[in-house]
Amino acid sequence: MNEHREPVTIRRIVVAVDASPHSRAAMEAAVRLAARFDAVLLGLFVEDINVLRIAGLPYAQEFGVYSAQRRQINTVDMERQLRVRSRQVQDSFRLLSERASIQGTFRVTRGSVGTEIQSAAADADVLIVGRAGWSQLRERQVGSTTRAVCSAEAPSITAVLQSGAQLAPPILVVYDASEAAEKALIFAERLIDEMRGPLEVLLVADTELLLQTRRNLLERALTELKVMSHQHSLITSALQNLIQAIYVLHAQTVVLPASLSLLQEGRMVSFLEQVDTSVLLVR
Repeated sequence: MNEHREPVTIRRIVVAVDASPHSRAAMEAAVRLAARFDAVLLGLFVEDINVLRIAGLPYAQEFGVYSAQRRQINTVDMERQLRVRSRQVQDSFRLLSERASIQGTFRVTRGSVGTEIQSAAADADVLIVGRAGWSQLRERQVGSTTRAVCSAEAPSITAVLQSGAQLAPPILVVYDASEAAEKALIFAERLIDEMRGPLEVLLVADTELLLQTRRNLLERALTELKVMSHQHSLITSALQNLIQAIYVLHAQTVVLPASLSLLQEGRMVSFLEQVDTSVLLVR
């Protein structure tokens, strides 16, 4: 427990965008956060160099998801498609930024998507991505870019949005008494201050004794924050029980510490594929 909590400062937000519905949700959330924290927002569109390389191969073909038709493609065709997508996204980004009266800039780069996003977000406070990109076929599958940014070095807060999801209440903080969990509480308190209503807090531990110890720390933290909250407890060592609790509590936004033991050993991707909420991972 930190005796002197420092406020969560958000000055720069990066949102990775493409033409997918998940990306649209990420962009809307990014604009809202930038307006809430008076932060600078960068919209980043990456022309995937790997896609362009594939398009340059002999006999490369494109399969239409809706038309079920195959057609020959080449690098020129793919570059044209990427330019069209980037213009569409940039127009939406500009419109949303102007409506929210925020300082937003848009950048188009070319390279490996994961590498370019991590480079752009190196000095950001928040990175926001869609759960999957426009090329993802399985409805609930987490895209490769999101997998990369969730497992690699990333800004202190990484948000994963999906189509239809918003940064909206009920906001649920998963608390494990770690430093990241305390930071998650502070960040969520600032979110709920704008949205009104109580903050939902789920205290997790794998034993009753540890739960009681963490409960004392949580109550002290909430008292210092002076935030209205509803507290819930969960004794478990199984990720599925956490996911079930999120559904039972009807959470729309989940804020959780990256240190949470339930998410270790590669279980973060499984978690994202099984929840329908906005997820903010705090480091």
